[in-house]
Amino acid sequence: MALVIACVNHKGGCSRTTTAVNLASALAIGSHDHGIRSRRILVVDMDPKGNVATTFGVDKKNVGPTMNELFSRDIDDDSLSLEDCTIGPDVLSRSMRASWKKHNPDRKRGPPKHISVRNLWVLPADLDLSGIEVDLVTRVGRENRLRLALKDAMDQFDVIIIDTPASLGLLTVNSLSAADWVLIPIQAEFYALEGMGQLMTAISEVQKSVNQGLGLFGILMTMVQTRSKLCETVSDQARKHFGDRVFETQIPRSVSIAESPLEGAPIVIAQKPSKSNPASEAYWKFAKEADSRIRDIMGQ
Repeated sequence: MALVIACVNHKGGCSRTTTAVNLASALAIGSHDHGIRSRRILVVDMDPKGNVATTFGVDKKNVGPTMNELFSRDIDDDSLSLEDCTIGPDVLSRSMRASWKKHNPDRKRGPPKHISVRNLWVLPADLDLSGIEVDLVTRVGRENRLRLALKDAMDQFDVIIIDTPASLGLLTVNSLSAADWVLIPIQAEFYALEGMGQLMTAISEVQKSVNQGLGLFGILMTMVQTRSKLCETVSDQARKHFGDRVFETQIPRSVSIAESPLEGAPIVIAQKPSKSNPASEAYWKFAKEADSRIRDIMGQ
């Protein structure tokens, strides 16, 4: 049975999608150096922007059925399967390498061998998903539509990571209803914790009404500036309120993360972790912490 983690924050600019795809990639690839075992991972994009597929170089115009079709089908409709909608590791690898070539036309040797991925599948989204919330209002069991859509995935994958939109609407509520755990990336800025109250209230409401077993997987500080008093204050406040649920690893503010699409892949794939690549190293360290928590949850 898959462990389902929803990556949630209703504030934009907190590296929510970046965190989801890099964690998923690291867990799928695995790392002997970081002690991370390779797992079968599914990334579910619940954000109508559809940036998960784009991060892997996939042209959204060329994808087949998406999360929208799977999510909006009737409960008893078996005409569309999960497999029909997912993008597998072979296509992701080809897309990343093609994207690398497109953005690096002057490099004669072609993409490095490490621009590839295994054990990773993506369930993409598109802008049509933005209209689903209006349609859901009149549907019976509207909070559980995603849970039903993912029922076939539970025995096919080890971990399912859901990337949610920057809102607390029905798409996010569905994500929380389908999840076992919540991962919250927080930008290290003054107003970050201010919005946490509203988010935690929403999580509490979901726990009371539709998903009593929903737990806090952890809080990740992102876009952290070293030697910044403000970042230290935000981190200290987060630890004061959430204790050991705050990950030790902090993701630095880095141009290389923003530019990783030019390499055709998430930063953990595009750049090998090292002191010269601190952003990649940070996400790998975070993945190691996350993997440890997953092992504890699964009793491994």
